[in-house]
Amino acid sequence: MNFTCNFSLNPSNAMPLLPVWMLNIQLVFAQPVAEMVIHDFEGASLGGWKAEGDAFGKGPSGGALPGQMGVSGFLGKGLANSFHGGDKTTGTLTSPVFTLKGNTLSFLMGGGRSEDVGAELLVEGRRVRLVSGEESEELRWMSWDVRELKGQSVQVRLFDRATGGWGHILFDQLVQGDEARAEPIPYTALEYRKSAGYYRERYRPQYHFTPEINWMNDPNGMVYFEGEYHLFYQYNPFGNSWGHMSWGHAVSRDLVHWEHLPLALAEENDVMIFSGSAVVDWNNTSGFGKAGKPPLIAIYTGHHTKKPLQNQQIAYSNDRGRTWTKYEGNPVLDIGEKDFRDPKVFWHEPTRAWVMVVSMAEQKRLRFYGSPNLKEWKLLSEFGPAGVANKANWECPDLFELPIRGENGASRWVLEADMGNGSVAGGSGGEYFTGEFDGTTFKADSKESQWVDYGRDFYAPVSWADIPKADGRRIWMGWMNNWETCLNPTKPWRSAMSVPRALELARVDGKLRMVQTPVVELQSLRGPETRLTDKTLEGKAMALGLRGQHLELELEVDPGTATEVGVRVLKGKDEETTIRYQPMAKKLTVDRTRSGDVRFDQRFAGAYSAPLATTVAGTIKLRVLVDASSVEVFGNQAETVLTNLVYPKQDSDGVELFASGGAARVVSCKAWPLRSIWTKEGAK
Repeated sequence: MNFTCNFSLNPSNAMPLLPVWMLNIQLVFAQPVAEMVIHDFEGASLGGWKAEGDAFGKGPSGGALPGQMGVSGFLGKGLANSFHGGDKTTGTLTSPVFTLKGNTLSFLMGGGRSEDVGAELLVEGRRVRLVSGEESEELRWMSWDVRELKGQSVQVRLFDRATGGWGHILFDQLVQGDEARAEPIPYTALEYRKSAGYYRERYRPQYHFTPEINWMNDPNGMVYFEGEYHLFYQYNPFGNSWGHMSWGHAVSRDLVHWEHLPLALAEENDVMIFSGSAVVDWNNTSGFGKAGKPPLIAIYTGHHTKKPLQNQQIAYSNDRGRTWTKYEGNPVLDIGEKDFRDPKVFWHEPTRAWVMVVSMAEQKRLRFYGSPNLKEWKLLSEFGPAGVANKANWECPDLFELPIRGENGASRWVLEADMGNGSVAGGSGGEYFTGEFDGTTFKADSKESQWVDYGRDFYAPVSWADIPKADGRRIWMGWMNNWETCLNPTKPWRSAMSVPRALELARVDGKLRMVQTPVVELQSLRGPETRLTDKTLEGKAMALGLRGQHLELELEVDPGTATEVGVRVLKGKDEETTIRYQPMAKKLTVDRTRSGDVRFDQRFAGAYSAPLATTVAGTIKLRVLVDASSVEVFGNQAETVLTNLVYPKQDSDGVELFASGGAARVVSCKAWPLRSIWTKEGAK
C-alpha cells in the first residue's frame, strides 16, 4: 500500500453518497426548462460568492494569473481562478443559496485533477455532487443531473486544498436548465449500471478487472472459498483519485468473469483500511466461526489519519465474505510505528501456526510473526535490507512455495516485495528472492533479487490463498499502474488489475526464475483464430489480417539475419505500441513513446527493456495480451514479462509484424479477438 501520487487527502467532507466521474448517458427531456445563468463572473466582484483563504483572491480573474500558463475556454471577461498566489495557496469559494429549477446544472471547469481541488454541490451543507478538473488550463463544459433535487435550495462550493502542482481550480458560467451542456456526471454506481455507456468508455479494458467507478490500487485479501475467488482491493468510494482507503470487493467462479459486491471494509473513526490478506480459518483457531463452519478472516493495516501510526487489525465474516465484522480487540499487532503495513498471512502446516510477513516500509525490512489464533502475534525473524539498494521503500510482501518445473517435486520458497520508487523501468515495481522458509526464518539463495516485471505498470501482486490442492496452482494478480504516473486519463474509473497469472519456477540459462503464465481459463474468451505460418519478414511490415483493441497473440519468430524483429499493436495514424526483439543484444523491448496520449504526465512516454535469450531452437516466443489501455508481454516460457499501460485513439486497432536490418522468419503466429466479460455482447 503506497500513496505517493502527487496529491494529498482530506476526508473532512466525506459523505455516504458515492461520486462518479464523467460518463456517457443519453437523456431525453420533454418541455425543457429554458437555460438560466446563475453566475458568470463578469462583474468586478465575486457577486455574493463567499471566499475563504487566499486562493480565489478578491474578485474574478481576467485569465491567467502571474506564473500561470495560458487559460482558455472561459466566456466573457472573467472567471473564478484559485491560482492567486500560485498553487501553494488554498481556500474555498461558495455561491449564494439558489433553488434548483431544471434537471441539470452545467458549468465551465478546468484546473487540477485530484481529491483536493474541485467543485461540489451542497444541500444544507451536505455534499451531493462532486467533480474535479482534468489537469488542463482550458475550461470545458461539465454537467450534473440534478432532477431528483429539483425544488431544493443548494449551493456550489469550489475548493482548493492542494499546495503542489495543479493545485488550483478554474470555474465559470454556472447555468441551470433541462438541457445538459455535456454528458451528465452521475453520482452512484447504480446510476452507472443503468447507463448506455456501462463499461464502454474510451480506454476501458474488456477482459481485465476494473472497478465500475472511482479509484482502485493494490489487490488485497485474495482467498478462495466455496467455489469463489475473492478479490478485495484498495478503493476510494468517494472519488477517482487516492484517498479514503477502504476494501472494494468482487468475486469470480472462473478467474475470468467478475461480480461486483458492496464495499467490504470501510474507512471509519479516522482509520483507513490499507492493504492486507484474507484466509479461511479452517480449524476455527480464532473462535469466530459459527455452526461448525470456518470463518473468513481479513488481516489488514489500519492507517490512522490523525496520528503517524499503522497497525495490524482483523475482521471476520460468516456469510462467505458478504458482510464483515471488525474485531473489537483491534489492533492485534501494534508496535507504534508509522510505516508498518501490508500483512500477508498464511497457515504453515509443518509448524501448525499462522505466519505473517509484514513490511517495515521505510526501513526496507520485512518481519515475520507467528500466531496460534490470528489474534496474538509473536515476532519470529526479520529479512533485509536486501535486493535493490536504491529503492524508496519496501511494502506489499508475499511469501509462498513454488514447484520447480521438470524437477520431480522439487520446490523453493519465493519472497516478493514492492518498492514505491527505484524499479527497473522507473517508479514503482517488484522484486523477488528464492530461498528456504522453515516457518520461522526465510533464507535467500542470494542477496541479489530478480525483477518481477520489467514493464512500468505491475505492482503489489498478491497470490490467492486456499486454492484447492486438486487444482495445485499458485495464482496471483497485480495492480496495473505506477505511482509516478497513476493519475492516468481514464474516467469514471481509474486503474485495472492484471490478468491472473499462474506461477512456477523454472531453470532459465542456469538460473532459477519465476514463470508467470496467464491462466488457461482466459482462453474461453477467444474468438475466431487468425494464423500465419512460415512467413518471411524483410523490409515492409506484414499486416496480420486481424484488427482490434482486445486481442491475444502467440508468436514464434526466428530472427535470422534481422537486427530487429517484432510486432506493432494498437496501430493507427501516427501512433502504435511496438514490441521488438534485438537478437544481438538479447533484449526484448516494449516502446510506448508513440502509443497515444502520452502528454498527461511527462514521465509516461518511454521504451522499457528486459533480457531475453533465444530458445534452444534459436527462436523467440511471445505471448501478447492487448486490452484497450494495457499491453502485457510474456517472453519465451513467460520467465520475462513486461506490463505497460497505453492510451491510444479508439480507431488505433491495427496489428503488424516487422523485421529490419535483414530477414526473419515467422515460424507461427496465432491471434484471437477476446470477448468482453462486462457487456452483453461479450457474454454471447
